Amino acid sequence: MYIKTSVRKLIEFVMRSGDIDNSFRDNNRMVEGIKAHQKIQKSYDKNYQAEFYLKNITKIDDMEFHVEGRADGLLKKNGKIIIDEIKSTTRNLDKLDDSNKLHWAQAFCYGYFYGVKNDLKNITIRLTYVSLDDYKTKTFEKEKSLDELYEFYINLLKEYINFSKILSQNLEKRNISANNLTFPYDGYRKGQRKMAVAVYRAILDKKNLFVDAPTGTGKTISTIFPAVKSLGEGLNDKIFYLTSKNTTAKEALKSLYLLKEKNLSIKAVSITSKEKICLNDEISCNPEDCPFARGHFDRVNDGLKDILENEDIMDYDVITSYSEKHRLCPLEFELDISLYCDIIICDYNYIFDPNVYLRRFFDDSLDEYLFLIDEAHNLLERSRKMFSHDFVDSDFKELRKSMDSKKDVKIIKSIDSILDEFEKMYKNYGKKLFYYSTDNNDDFDKKLIALSKKLEKVLIKDKKREDYDKIEDMFFEINHHLKISDNFREGFYQTLTYDENSMEKIYEIKCIDPSKVLKEKYKLARASIFFSATLSPMDFYRKMLGVDDSLKVHLDFPFDKKNFAIFASPISTRYKDRNNNLMDIADLIHEFISAKKGNYFIFFPSFSYLTDVYEYYKENFNDEILVQERSMSPVERHKFLQNFTYESEKTAFLVLGGIFSEGVDLKGDRLIGSMVISVGMPGVSDERNLIKNHFDEISHNGFDYSYTYPGLNKIFQAAGRLIRGEKDRGIIYLVDDRFLWDKYRRLYPRHWSNIREVKNKKELKILVERFWNRGE
Repeated sequence: MYIKTSVRKLIEFVMRSGDIDNSFRDNNRMVEGIKAHQKIQKSYDKNYQAEFYLKNITKIDDMEFHVEGRADGLLKKNGKIIIDEIKSTTRNLDKLDDSNKLHWAQAFCYGYFYGVKNDLKNITIRLTYVSLDDYKTKTFEKEKSLDELYEFYINLLKEYINFSKILSQNLEKRNISANNLTFPYDGYRKGQRKMAVAVYRAILDKKNLFVDAPTGTGKTISTIFPAVKSLGEGLNDKIFYLTSKNTTAKEALKSLYLLKEKNLSIKAVSITSKEKICLNDEISCNPEDCPFARGHFDRVNDGLKDILENEDIMDYDVITSYSEKHRLCPLEFELDISLYCDIIICDYNYIFDPNVYLRRFFDDSLDEYLFLIDEAHNLLERSRKMFSHDFVDSDFKELRKSMDSKKDVKIIKSIDSILDEFEKMYKNYGKKLFYYSTDNNDDFDKKLIALSKKLEKVLIKDKKREDYDKIEDMFFEINHHLKISDNFREGFYQTLTYDENSMEKIYEIKCIDPSKVLKEKYKLARASIFFSATLSPMDFYRKMLGVDDSLKVHLDFPFDKKNFAIFASPISTRYKDRNNNLMDIADLIHEFISAKKGNYFIFFPSFSYLTDVYEYYKENFNDEILVQERSMSPVERHKFLQNFTYESEKTAFLVLGGIFSEGVDLKGDRLIGSMVISVGMPGVSDERNLIKNHFDEISHNGFDYSYTYPGLNKIFQAAGRLIRGEKDRGIIYLVDDRFLWDKYRRLYPRHWSNIREVKNKKELKILVERFWNRGE
């Protein structure tokens, strides 16, 4: 049997113990830690090799271990070989000793790997601690014989061997079953085979791929099936199925269960957020407040052996049941499980967000990954938010009020310098309501770093303070901001907004064009596959998502075009015309839903316009209308959709781009018509105009990038709620004169070629009746 793992995973599995304790202690900030590592590595001469790759193959009984990793440094000095392990810390170096076994363990493994490969009898192991405050260092060295290192390493493997046998057996079953796997249906739906082949070819050739696949294609199984086949053939080590919503994650799980019925043996985990999966009465990850945190690491290995030996597809229910059985923190448990799974279903954040991403995979990994990015059109706005962050001056004023004027003099001084920076920017930028610049404010960052270090000392030493939570929140907000600031590049702006009502000043790093920062993320994968029913215009999304050199595939509509009709009415819904056209819009809605009894969705560009039309409609017609609320929980959303049955005759007024625009699957007569009022353009704002200006300056049509294309995407999503299955029939009705412009027609999906202009109510009635009576 064979197992492949990293030095870090091996050490963590065998040597960890004790409690989960996320209460604030020495906080090795990732960004600062990386900088410290790099600074120390660069301080050596040419005899020092940083990030030195090492690999070892060792057999014990019938198990062959392939273990690999990168040593922080390899130094050749005065005939000696030194393996260097660097650890950054905020602690006082004078108080550090050489007692941390975990810190030595990795270096011992690397020392053994190098020593056995180069036939050395002795090797020097060095542990270097570097202070994050001033980059000063403290080193400890141990001379080790190869025999000593061998004994240490073999004992590690013996502790790991029972677990590794489970992993090896799982891997063998996966490869055999994946190689024998056939497509789970009797035949391919139209477009499915083309999509599956394109996905497999992209993986094989290490290319990124964009797939525009209309609703009903069966995108999920057409992506997962070839990806699983590639796993069995050793083309990659792990698949990340990335989603923006729980509904799409559930579709991925359905596909895996379907493949399992076809004898696929694979380990998959669906990652749930901390807020949803926590089993404690309150989210408090420390041994005093949570029984699942207390002693977690003493029990977690037994839990991993149990679940990986007995379960294949691990979702919320499975993970929480095993967490309760073994008294484990379900969040930490699911993240540990993911290390040993073939497929990880998770939110975009876990790959792309610099504050959330799964460091255990990407900071020290030599595996080959595959990214499957579902509903890829959502990644644009999501990534803009991931790489943006704002501060309001009042946040710092509130923090200052909680400070002790005698005890916290240094902190107060640091806060005042930040508030001075807010005022300085406001004055320098002419006291405008909105200002932007392509330059990052390095002075502001320096002052934030200074405050962060002062707050950190308080958090470590004074846990009983009444304002402890407020200080901790600000500390983490600052560090969040600094991680965003580290990504500042072309396409990022700093903005300052003055709110005349609250008189607050808001400083923000705003990501307008995330393409370059996303492009760096794709390098973590062998291939990235982007797929959605609404990737039009495709060149826009390829550019905005940083893969304008990707392969691309357009799939045809999988169902009979005679099953749906598309009408367009040339009534202006521009903001200036809306009040004048309320009567015409209401009449159209009434005529549309009266032509054939059934269930209808009516989409509006905003809640305010929805309300205006609803009030007029209610006064003039007796139809019962269901109205989307501004805020609806998942349970309320589910209850709302339960109104639409195969026998019901319901009409809903909904908002474009809202919770009912995506992830709604009302098949057959549960939905027979969808009216979309307006072209869905976002409201005019400083941010939208900044996007427009940015792309105008780089020779693109800024208005389209900022307003037209995002609006159209909402239209396509809303229209896509209608035809969900092969036997579905229905009408899409677009209300706005711009829908008939050539500019818009050129951007429509291919299966919208049969769009018909409707000039009046009488013609609408004739066309609707003709469609339902004859299927034309």
